[in-house]
Amino acid sequence: MPEIEFTIDTDTGKCETEIKGVQGPACEKAALHLKQVFGNPSVDRKTHEFYAKPQSKRKIESK
Repeated sequence: MPEIEFTIDTDTGKCETEIKGVQGPACEKAALHLKQVFGNPSVDRKTHEFYAKPQSKRKIESK
């Protein structure tokens, strides 16, 4: 299930955001929505999930 994790340093006020469970272009779309709400991040890193190809589930039917 997709989720967005926020980590806030209470001493500095620095907020880190991580998008989890979303792969490829869908992750970029989610990040764009976050940028519209919070503004541009000071650092923007792509995780291994971004580069993963979405897996399609194969349905096998038995007769």
